[in-house]
Amino acid sequence: MSPPLVVASNRGPLTFERAKDGGLQARRGSGGLVTALSSALIEAEGVWVAAAMSEGDREMVAESKGGRIDHAEGDVRYRLRYLDIPPDLYDGYYNRISNGMLWFAYHYLWDTVTSPSFGSDVEEAWDAYVDVNRRFATALAEEGEALGRDTAFLIQDYHLSLVPRMLRELVPDALIAHFSHTSIAGPTYFRMLPARIHDQVLGGLMGADVLGFHSPAWAENFLLSARQFPGARVDLARSRIVTEGREVTVRIHPISVDGRAMREEAATPRVRSLRHSLNKWRDNNRLILRVDRLELTKNVVRGFQAYELFLQRNPSWIGRVRFLALLSPSRMELPEYREYTEACLDEARRVNAALGRDGWLPIELRLKDDYIGAIAAYGLYDVLFVNPVIDGMNLVAMEGPLLNRRRGVLVLSRNAGAYGRLGRYALPVNPFDVDEMADALERAITMPVDERTRRSRGLSRLVLANPPARWVGGQLEDLERAKRRRR
Repeated sequence: MSPPLVVASNRGPLTFERAKDGGLQARRGSGGLVTALSSALIEAEGVWVAAAMSEGDREMVAESKGGRIDHAEGDVRYRLRYLDIPPDLYDGYYNRISNGMLWFAYHYLWDTVTSPSFGSDVEEAWDAYVDVNRRFATALAEEGEALGRDTAFLIQDYHLSLVPRMLRELVPDALIAHFSHTSIAGPTYFRMLPARIHDQVLGGLMGADVLGFHSPAWAENFLLSARQFPGARVDLARSRIVTEGREVTVRIHPISVDGRAMREEAATPRVRSLRHSLNKWRDNNRLILRVDRLELTKNVVRGFQAYELFLQRNPSWIGRVRFLALLSPSRMELPEYREYTEACLDEARRVNAALGRDGWLPIELRLKDDYIGAIAAYGLYDVLFVNPVIDGMNLVAMEGPLLNRRRGVLVLSRNAGAYGRLGRYALPVNPFDVDEMADALERAITMPVDERTRRSRGLSRLVLANPPARWVGGQLEDLERAKRRRR
């Protein structure tokens, strides 16, 4: 029998929207995280606590009792608690701190010659971050009390870094796991944060019994930073921290994707029709594909430059290969993201103007949120180009090989968390080395069929061998071990 379970994340598994008939309808999120945690919650009859994101979410909260929502889809029942956070408070917590500061620090995104430059406005935004984290901790404590003793708490990602310690203060014997879905910067870069924020983030996370990461590199970076925390004793060899008389264990659990659900989606008439249209557009060209959020870490501009260099070195491929870039707008509230979007568009236009011919353009850039279009495109690529400057995991590197029908080759950044699991069957690249990326594209395009087959089958096997249920199951096993250590 699974223990009672409470999950916390900034975004919940369902988004509510107004239907044409005026009622509120639920749209389920996709991806391994939602699949794994939803399944675990249903089995444990637990609760998912999240922020109300959409106007429909907030309307559901207003119509419900204390933000508690019971939603049924067929035989599946979701128990949710959505927190309606005032917009100005949410802006400070989400846009200014979570995305405008912590995300930048964790991914080495600052140009340190000119940024960051912290002022008094940071204090106000940080107070909002603390406030929202406290609201989450309070809600978790309430839900845990309702479920009874031995409730396990699974807290997700950098938005909720302070929740473990706050929850520990409210429920001292709580079983708490926190999972970081991002990369984590090393201690020198991490110290660029204001001291108050740096210390509270470290201390907040160490309120957990178990801290989870996708990659050994991110876990090691955290442990190295924890060594600087007053009173903490860090054992790097055993991946554990002793602080305030408690033991915090650090574990590696690489998340995966829901292969069954993706393959079912890929077989639908809608996706088949899109795949047929894409195949017709591609004609007899080879296809290089990238699928990304328009995120600063994804390295889109250098990717276009590497493709341009490949064509310049191999002019025989001009008119015989297409680069399809499916890019979803992301965090457009932040000026850095708006500027980067324009830079990506400008770079694609420049390459097309330089190398395009009548009836053929080197780059096809489609700028919209199009998950179904990505599912269709995964089936058709000859090369999947995944070159983030740094990435906590990167599920595109897993989704593509699972659905591809052409023995496609994966070109993968060594700085993606997924590289640790998939690297042996991918072509590895340094995401800052345009020359190496161009060489990798050439090698991928010209790779013999038998090697393509071996690599693509290996990638698919690795993805299927690590279903999302294993990811959440590993964390629950970690908490069970933590409970035994207390006895």
